Amino acid sequence: MKIVLNTSPIIFLSKVDSLNLLADCIHDIYAPAAVINELHEYTLPAFIKVRTLSATGAAYVQGALGRLHQGELEAIILAQEIAADYVVLDDLLARRKARRLALDVIGTVGLLLFLEKRKVLSTEQTWQKIRQLTEQHSMYLAPQLLQQIKIKLLGIH
Repeated sequence: MKIVLNTSPIIFLSKVDSLNLLADCIHDIYAPAAVINELHEYTLPAFIKVRTLSATGAAYVQGALGRLHQGELEAIILAQEIAADYVVLDDLLARRKARRLALDVIGTVGLLLFLEKRKVLSTEQTWQKIRQLTEQHSMYLAPQLLQQIKIKLLGIH
């Protein structure tokens, strides 16, 4: 599987000690240069490959800046350029833009659920990490979505 990460998933997964777990089950993980520039105090693990956009892709990003950040736009365009299986975005507007460009989108929570499905995390660990993100690290999930995830993972209503 080949994915392109945006900034927020890298930060959120780092905060719950899960970023390095991606290397256990995803072989091709990329991030565009703008995402690296947005990370500030976070260090990118060596298994995440930094890729530069083509000249055409970079020109598109410069022309499209506005409601989306440069990192989001670069992640979307890089995902197109390398034919990624998923672009990993948490922002709703960025997700909508990626879908309009016919990309498959997954978010931080989706990656955690993927890790659980691949048995890298237990269901309890996955639920705990999602709770940490929403309760301690300012990740917003709609209450009904959080409830659906809880039911799916733990079978608790």
